[in-house]
Amino acid sequence: MGSHRSARGTGRPRASKANHAGASGTLLTRRHFLYGAIGVGAVAAVGFGANTLIQQRNAASSTISTLSVPASNVSTLDDYAEIELNNAFEQVGEYELPYGTLMWCNDDSIATCLIPTETASPLTQIGVMKLSSGNLETVVEAANGASDGFEIYDVRGTSSGLVWTEANIFEGTWRILTATLSSSNSVGTAHVVDSGDSSTETPSIAAVDGYAYWVVMPPAGADNEKTGTAQLKRAQFGQESTQTVYEGTGRMAAPLYGASDGVVITPRHPDGTSYFQLVHVNGSTGEVDDSITLPSAMQPVEVGYGNDRFSFCFEAIYSYGDGIANLGTYTPATNPNGNYDSASWFRFGRTPLAPPAWCGDWLIVKSSQSVVAINFASKSYCTFGIISGATSWGDYLAVSGTHDRVVTISQINEVDTESNANQTCTVRVWKPLS
Repeated sequence: MGSHRSARGTGRPRASKANHAGASGTLLTRRHFLYGAIGVGAVAAVGFGANTLIQQRNAASSTISTLSVPASNVSTLDDYAEIELNNAFEQVGEYELPYGTLMWCNDDSIATCLIPTETASPLTQIGVMKLSSGNLETVVEAANGASDGFEIYDVRGTSSGLVWTEANIFEGTWRILTATLSSSNSVGTAHVVDSGDSSTETPSIAAVDGYAYWVVMPPAGADNEKTGTAQLKRAQFGQESTQTVYEGTGRMAAPLYGASDGVVITPRHPDGTSYFQLVHVNGSTGEVDDSITLPSAMQPVEVGYGNDRFSFCFEAIYSYGDGIANLGTYTPATNPNGNYDSASWFRFGRTPLAPPAWCGDWLIVKSSQSVVAINFASKSYCTFGIISGATSWGDYLAVSGTHDRVVTISQINEVDTESNANQTCTVRVWKPLS
């Protein structure tokens, strides 16, 4: 585990031309860019169980205070002016990695990668890419539990360490592992900090500074979906001991989100299982320092946190909720200072395909194909262009939290006039001009 090999050189690494159909075919068709072992629930559509939902809202309205946003307090992209990308951002890196590589970044220096192989086992490997140079190194070449039928299915990391998921999908079992990461990309001893079977959903994971986080909860559709226990756990990189920092009843709504100063979870309200909350857990203290409750049965598919405020995403339209009834990504356009009802809000009205992030004062969101940056102070926005040959979803936002760079990836799959295949994962790194 401590050794590593270079998967690509420095500068502008060239991608392998091999067609990893067996591995990346599955990998690239997932909505959340994850393998089949990781799953999330879908949001309810308009009118689903409408009478029941109304009764539940009325019954609990006297005891549960929920987010209330008038439609007049919500702006959209139509209220903003489009500006040229080169007037707001400069591209500071472009790198080519193996086709089908997945990337996540919640760090100012590195991104963690899930790299498909040309074999059935190992199915994937873990890589670390330097944002400044594009140098990609394979740091975990096979699952720690490979001899027991486990494969690597998910990974997150910071400059301090890695957290990854291994699963044996034939037996329905999973493990969460962590390890330290040195400045030279040497991986320390791997610790299995949690494990489970099909009675729990394979955890979503996050890495924030020196900690690994994961959520253990009932699977979607299970008999105990609303009555079982959901737990947010964490472990310090390099330590075997774990800590349960939040516990609630019933499965949570959205995957765990890694912010720069903590994580966001979406538990059910303790006084009403049809109400979902957005809860920010501080990474330094492990305590809740911000939360809001959504109206009954409103279920976000993604959440975010940056610049002292929540973001949340709906992929359905609701028949109630006033200013937050539509699909899209919502966030306060001004710092709410904890008072979300009185804040001015913004809705990015596209079907959410990735959780949002922040780059300085810019909100960064994934549109249908492109990634868009919105500046609330100047009421302007710009679009990161799509690379020729990119697959149908175009550019994908790879960064979470608040950072000084935007990281996007595009899977390029095209054939030239001489029938030569070009299959790469193109990573682009951007910085704001001011």
